[in-house]
Amino acid sequence: MEFRPLTDEDVAAPPAWLAAEADLRPDRWRDDCTRAIVGLEGGVPVAVGRIFPSRVHTSRFWTEIVVDPGRRRQGVGTDVAAELARLRPDDRPMCARGSLSSAAVLFARSLGARPYQTCPPEQVRTSSAASLAAQGGVVVVAGADVTLEELRRAWTDTYAWAHETWSPVADGFEEPLLAGFDADLDRTHTRVVADPAIRAAAFVFRDQPHPVLVAECRSRHQPDGLGLLRACVRASLLSLAADGTEEVIFDGHDTDPHFRPLLDELPATGEPFVLLEWGLTATVGPRRSP
Repeated sequence: MEFRPLTDEDVAAPPAWLAAEADLRPDRWRDDCTRAIVGLEGGVPVAVGRIFPSRVHTSRFWTEIVVDPGRRRQGVGTDVAAELARLRPDDRPMCARGSLSSAAVLFARSLGARPYQTCPPEQVRTSSAASLAAQGGVVVVAGADVTLEELRRAWTDTYAWAHETWSPVADGFEEPLLAGFDADLDRTHTRVVADPAIRAAAFVFRDQPHPVLVAECRSRHQPDGLGLLRACVRASLLSLAADGTEEVIFDGHDTDPHFRPLLDELPATGEPFVLLEWGLTATVGPRRSP
């Protein structure tokens, strides 16, 4: 197989087999760490792939590969992965994510990928608020009753410590992390403990088909953190239920010290979501494509 950089012309006129919604970017679209290639057989594109570090987390290269459906399971994706590994400017590992049974995760595992974080099943009915005991003496207020600036600060503070042990944030991560925050945050159903600084929060984000709820304390070492968080989540679920929302998707990790025990108190369904990494060299595993 031959490879060449993906160009602006490729973006403007993608291969017919590539889904219309695919997010194509030309090679080096942001800097020399953002690489994108086309795989060719007989001059015909049969695959595209790219690697890039997140602007929020820079310790790994996110890896995305799409193969012509007619050429899958023939080693094409594996060859693309090997070429992308070779193009890395340094030996930071490559990574991918998806639900446990997804094609992306199965493919990454075939390349030798190992999980570095797991997100538990997190689909919850708002009626499950009844499973959470009321927290006497804990005062919870709506996000609309707190300044947007305080909500932003609490969000970035919480995000940074929750990721510090397994995917540390980059310098200047606040700007990309907060992109879209103001528009996506549902302050009506968000609930926080604030006196006046936020100590715990259940952030509700507008999404389809279900709202997404991110819940944690502002500090890893918050006294009675589980109780404060329980009060926030219970209030958010009750607020959403009263507004006609029947289901939410939580977004958290197995390592979250307050959220993860709280989730065990709720009847959650769905498939675990896993983040995987592989490869400190260009060597990859068995030949298998997505």
